[in-house]
Amino acid sequence: MTSRELFLNAVEGKPVLRTPFWIMRQAGRYLPEYRALKEKHGFLEIVKTPELSLEATLQPIRRFDFDCAIVFSDILVVAEALGFKYNFRDKGGIELESTIKSVEDIRKLPPASIVREKLSYVKDALSLIRKELPNKALLGFSASPFTLASYMIEGGSSRDFQKFHDFFTNEQYAFEMLLAKLAIAISEYAKMQVECGIDGFQMFDSQASCAPFNMYEDLSAISANFAMSKIQNKVKTIFFANGMQGRFDEVKKVNADVYSLSSQENLPQIATENENQFCLQGNIPNAILSEASPKEVEEKTISLLNEMKPFRHILNLGHGILPDAKLENVEAFANAAKNFKK
Repeated sequence: MTSRELFLNAVEGKPVLRTPFWIMRQAGRYLPEYRALKEKHGFLEIVKTPELSLEATLQPIRRFDFDCAIVFSDILVVAEALGFKYNFRDKGGIELESTIKSVEDIRKLPPASIVREKLSYVKDALSLIRKELPNKALLGFSASPFTLASYMIEGGSSRDFQKFHDFFTNEQYAFEMLLAKLAIAISEYAKMQVECGIDGFQMFDSQASCAPFNMYEDLSAISANFAMSKIQNKVKTIFFANGMQGRFDEVKKVNADVYSLSSQENLPQIATENENQFCLQGNIPNAILSEASPKEVEEKTISLLNEMKPFRHILNLGHGILPDAKLENVEAFANAAKNFKK
């Protein structure tokens, strides 16, 4: 069974020999070969150059033989395609060159179709990866409309996203207009990726926790569902809502095929409560790859795999891999998954 077949069967609840596995944000500062690549070219150059994106995508596959390749890109490329250029602050974080302040700013946004033209480099990168890895599962991704809106309104990274909160609270008409435009743009981006032969499309709602309790469906889930519904029957959809511990009943309104959950969530409990309706992804604590021994990583991984044996499950971290993750621990994670029999 190829990795592609393993991924698709696991999501659909069909019999598999073992759980498919990969690590959220596969390439990063934990890989010495990636650090060398980034030092020579810079992050955005790697993102926007298909051959370099291919190289960054392949690096963790070469080392650890993950079941899934994740295209090397960034969640803010759709915002940039719509005219919101961004860069990285000297002390860390993201800064956009312009922001959304009013309805007029939203009306001036270009048509959604522009993302196909502006993001053709992602299409080219995916095509290269698909040719290089015909038997591996391949994931594309995007930010959610809610998360894209948060950056476009706030103007970049923030501790509290107060401008964003004030905008969606006080400018409801404008906010709904913005979400609708972003959802259409993201759906075009998702369809373009599907045309390149991806097996799954993951949406990251990085600012999900900005939504007050019992308001997540209206503020985020509806627009996310709209964007993903355009590809729902063509590839598997995966949704990650950051910081939404204990709020799965709100998150599942997105109607994705797979939900990626943080390490604070109890996967077997959620699977049981939802009668194994969804495939769940996760949720090894990312810090364990930095702080533990390879033996401890192996034990933690096998323990979770045993707990999730009765359920539909994709093994992953509960959040992105940290820069100081130890290579021997990533290898222990990968080997534990490969050797585990479901």
